[in-house]
Amino acid sequence: MPDHEKTNAFMRALRRAVQGEVRTDAVSRVLYSTDASIYQVEPYGVLIPRTVDDVHAAVTLAAEHGVPVLARGGGTSLAGQAVNAALVIDATRHLDKVLEINREARWVRAQPGISLGTLNAQLKPLGLKFGPDPASGSRAALGGVVGNNSSGSHSILYGMTADHVLSTDVILADGSRATFASRTPAELAALTAQTGTAAEIERRMLAL
Repeated sequence: MPDHEKTNAFMRALRRAVQGEVRTDAVSRVLYSTDASIYQVEPYGVLIPRTVDDVHAAVTLAAEHGVPVLARGGGTSLAGQAVNAALVIDATRHLDKVLEINREARWVRAQPGISLGTLNAQLKPLGLKFGPDPASGSRAALGGVVGNNSSGSHSILYGMTADHVLSTDVILADGSRATFASRTPAELAALTAQTGTAAEIERRMLAL
């Protein structure tokens, strides 16, 4: 666990590096210390990122300073997934947009902070729907839905979230960026021959 002085130095560096809002006041820390579970853990601080670059800068700095990070959406987690002694990154304020819809191919590209209910409201006029329907879907953010592999009462009909994710653009724990998607054997062979965290993850997945 980072000591107080180290955490403060990290927060000062974070404020200089991002456009978004960095909160370390007692009220914000208490507000972000709970989710829908029975657990309560105060974070070191909260980042409300304005851009993906803010998230990238925060994760990179956190890796350099040894500070844990925790992505948080609607806080609907029932097992404490959205609370920890960490920097909480809340994407629901600004990173909550639908970026692209391809009606013919039946896919949508969206940011992690959009709620599942809002996403489906935008898809409905096009005759489309993101199938998995967890009970918390009106509030649950898409990033959390993907992270938890959410399902819902109609999972036998619609499947779970993993059955509907085509690709994800991610920022890994060391601050590097990667895209995870289906690969052809040739693409996979080329990727796993590379160095870096993403290639190592692919190699370990293959080993499993």
